[in-house]
Amino acid sequence: MREVFLSTCEKNFIQKIVSEGHRLDGRNYNENRQLEITFGSEYGSCIVSLGETKILAQVTCEVTQPKQIRPNEGILSINVEISPMAAPQFEANRQTDLTVYLNRLLEKCYKDSKCIDLESLCIVVEEKVWSLRVDVKVLNHAGNVIECASIATLTSLAHFKRPDITRSGDSVIIHTIAEKDPIPTVLYHYPVCLTFAIFGNDTLISDPSFIEESVCTSSTEEGICTGGGLLAVGMNQYKELCLLNLTGAALYNSKIVHRAIQHAADRCKDVVDLVKNVINMDATRRQKREKINFCEIITTDHMLSLRFNIRLKSYSADVVKDDNEDEKMEEDFEEEKPEPSKYDVVASLPQTAEIITKKGASTWIEVSSESEED
Repeated sequence: MREVFLSTCEKNFIQKIVSEGHRLDGRNYNENRQLEITFGSEYGSCIVSLGETKILAQVTCEVTQPKQIRPNEGILSINVEISPMAAPQFEANRQTDLTVYLNRLLEKCYKDSKCIDLESLCIVVEEKVWSLRVDVKVLNHAGNVIECASIATLTSLAHFKRPDITRSGDSVIIHTIAEKDPIPTVLYHYPVCLTFAIFGNDTLISDPSFIEESVCTSSTEEGICTGGGLLAVGMNQYKELCLLNLTGAALYNSKIVHRAIQHAADRCKDVVDLVKNVINMDATRRQKREKINFCEIITTDHMLSLRFNIRLKSYSADVVKDDNEDEKMEEDFEEEKPEPSKYDVVASLPQTAEIITKKGASTWIEVSSESEED
């Protein structure tokens, strides 16, 4: 991973506006960016957008042998991938510190908290179990990847449905979706990992952007952290704490942790309600046989992103033209045809062709060897 260096002017500017109660994008301290969830055609496939940060999550399953220490439980594994498409400082096919950090946080938040009923994934004790794999891919890194990846992982697990099976003797038959309805994943609770940026050990900012994360975790040449650090709080809808992680300098104010936990409790409840509502809406659409894919993300705003809009502060039109006048002007314009020019410009190319230009229009004419001699 290539390091991203911020200039001293950028650091000082961000710290100054934060101390004055402002943020670079105009949000308040406790204001979060817009959260959008879109599902794919398969179960367990979703794209979560938190502002400009976008993450794709996909859950797959296969039948494997269980672990010896847990013979009657299924297996859950989480894999995070950050490619150069997310940000130019990342390299392809190479793990970074951020990738390992995200993997550990997600495993602690979802595996160690035991939010999934792994015993329901057992097919035959000590022989066959379901193994769930969650692939999390960062599409665009614009800050707060931890929270966005956590919501994507939770949504994909809650939306995923594994195939139904039938045991006949020692053999196991896996049915398709057309034969039998799939079985949803059993979740005891819905944990969400939220991120807060700490500036100066007294200012708490929710949903930090990329430059805010870089400033609060950067250190000066003397080794003193100019900001404070990043505080990750994992909590479920029952206001139970599942994860607490701090990166950066040590905290000297214990009240800021309580403030972060209180805000995370309210935020987590809203996120879980949104995830459940979106999943119910998706189930209703699938029952109506509607076509569901990621094409819904592409809107007119994305297609016209390169179009320039010009707004005039003051504009007054003295003459207002009717639609009939516009049609007449179009008809007159069609009737007027350009007259053929009397003179043509001929440019000869050796042994190839000639270009004849008529009022800006160029045409190619093949030249034979006899015409060249003439």
